[in-house]
Amino acid sequence: MKHTISNDKLVFVSDSYQVEPWELRFKDDGVNYFWRPESAEKLGAAVCFPLLGFLPENRYVLNGKEYTMDIHGFAKECDFAVVYKSDSGIVYELTDSEWTRKQYPYRFRFQVAYILEGASLRTEYRVKNLGDGEMHFSVGGHPRYACPVDGGRFEDCYVEFEKPERIENVIKTYGSLSVIEKYLSKDGRRISLDYSLFEKGCFCLHPVNSTFVTLKSAGTKRSLRLKSDDTLTHLQFWTSVGGQFLCMEPWYGSITHLPPKETDGDWKARPGTLCIKPGAESVHAYDVTVSK
Repeated sequence: MKHTISNDKLVFVSDSYQVEPWELRFKDDGVNYFWRPESAEKLGAAVCFPLLGFLPENRYVLNGKEYTMDIHGFAKECDFAVVYKSDSGIVYELTDSEWTRKQYPYRFRFQVAYILEGASLRTEYRVKNLGDGEMHFSVGGHPRYACPVDGGRFEDCYVEFEKPERIENVIKTYGSLSVIEKYLSKDGRRISLDYSLFEKGCFCLHPVNSTFVTLKSAGTKRSLRLKSDDTLTHLQFWTSVGGQFLCMEPWYGSITHLPPKETDGDWKARPGTLCIKPGAESVHAYDVTVSK
């Protein structure tokens, strides 16, 4: 079910299924800063929990037992409950069930909060351990931002970094580092967008030097700035060749190596996997600020 929140500047629409963002626009115009296809209501992985990326052969081992989990975890298949809603904020919730425990043997509460503040949309991932032992997880998003947001070509767009990002920061890419290097400015502060960057898939930065990145276009004054809190571990970029969107994905936790390593199939040993104690809650947040 779709839900709408708003403040004096923005309107935001999201869906309880996959907590998918559908629309973010200024109240006084109809330009959507999220990309929506003409068809296909269910896109796939708006939220990634408790896994980022994939597992070797979709399998992992935890405490000597083997489990199976699909790419990006099971949250992408779920219809979340709405546990709080105000004019300008909404909180979705998913808790463990017999179905989730077959894939992930933990008791948990996972909340995704969307909050409008001025010209910004805040997204919070709140993970609480309801069990009696340590809980290991990763969490992140797969938002598709319109690119370009207001006409023009994908190739007219670029991403500006707050601080220099170097080719050495690309921890994972399905394509060639030389292509990324071609479109990354010499000072590391801008990457010009071109479909050749994504012909074979995504690329991912780790560590991320910048606390914020800004999606801009030579054809419009509109822009979108994504700023994460200091728990950010990876920032991934992806689009489909020919697509009119760019995924800028704030990720928190562990991703799988290319090619996969032995530790990628060991849940506790996956490098960077987050761990919280019984009864504790882990919160990770980022803000998207739009301008026109």
